[in-house]
Amino acid sequence: MKLVGLFINKARQAALVRDLSAHGVELRPMPSSAALLQAIKRGEAQAVLLEDADTSLIDWLAMLQLRLGGVVPILVVGGDNAVGMVDAMAHGATDYADYVDSVEPLLTRLRARVGRPQQLRRMGLEVGPYSLDAAASAVRRDDQEISLTAREFALAWVLFSNAGRVVSASSLTARVWGGGTDICKRTLEQHVYRLRRKLSGGATGAVVRIQAIYSIGYRLDLLHEQPLAWAMPDYGSAATAQLPLHARGLPQEQPPGYLRHLWPGEF
Repeated sequence: MKLVGLFINKARQAALVRDLSAHGVELRPMPSSAALLQAIKRGEAQAVLLEDADTSLIDWLAMLQLRLGGVVPILVVGGDNAVGMVDAMAHGATDYADYVDSVEPLLTRLRARVGRPQQLRRMGLEVGPYSLDAAASAVRRDDQEISLTAREFALAWVLFSNAGRVVSASSLTARVWGGGTDICKRTLEQHVYRLRRKLSGGATGAVVRIQAIYSIGYRLDLLHEQPLAWAMPDYGSAATAQLPLHARGLPQEQPPGYLRHLWPGEF
């Protein structure tokens, strides 16, 4: 069995490589989520292992779900400072196993998941007049397709998925380009600028606004919706305990029905 993985704790990484190797399982740690994605696309692994070590896990899962859509199982290994099984599974993990004193629980999960046919997930979103299809990398407004590059679509997916909430610049780059990729601020700004123009181009009246939040990131708002009186910022891997003063009192999370996930079979 061949696996690829992403880890923050290098001691835990080395221990897992050693313990899995003793049971005939090859684990290759990857330097970044972008490198891991390329290894999967080349068919070099049967499953992915992600360490549940900090908020990077959510960024990793978001990118892999968008780019892979269930091609291989994604197992999360619990540890210190863990996000937890519930949140990991909610963000797209296939399974979850603790690794404390023994590797046996993880091996059991791997044997149950690896080799089984994986159901490809066709994911979609509807936000106001916009619909997004992850499998086709397509965005439509009122049934008219908007031509986007792969990067622009990934950026749109992250922003529409968090409509009404602030997404940090570091989380955007991690989810769109992959963690560990050196993306300058100007590159992100240019992609956001082009996405703004394409989302509003040719339509009568602006429907969405992508607003830069100074020193933090970006937020997509559906303009004709009335916000609630409290915020739910999504800072991703740059999460902090305290909101900066200038981030308070911004247009907030939208009422029920504002954002709807389309589950498999609804297309």
